[in-house]
Amino acid sequence: MDGMLFTDDVRCPVHVCDLAAALLELANTDRAGIHHIAGADAVSRYEVGCLIAQRDGFDPARLPFGRRADTDLPGPIDVRLDCGLTQRHLKTRLRGAREFVK
Repeated sequence: MDGMLFTDDVRCPVHVCDLAAALLELANTDRAGIHHIAGADAVSRYEVGCLIAQRDGFDPARLPFGRRADTDLPGPIDVRLDCGLTQRHLKTRLRGAREFVK
């Protein structure tokens, strides 16, 4: 399990620059309530690892992978945030990992 990238552990990573810009944009409005800010793509941790490996010229086939469901690690496996409502009120575009890892 050490160093393993899970194929079933899904998140919506957001680029730090997009996150910072979106937070600043929201802070300068009178909008109240909860706002989800996440990347546009739902990707597994393994897929993110493959994207980074490809970008950096490494063979993604060498990455260790497995299923988180086969472990006893606590917490949700699939965490997708619907940012549609927040995105409609932002000028900042929240890019997904498939775009910003390039």
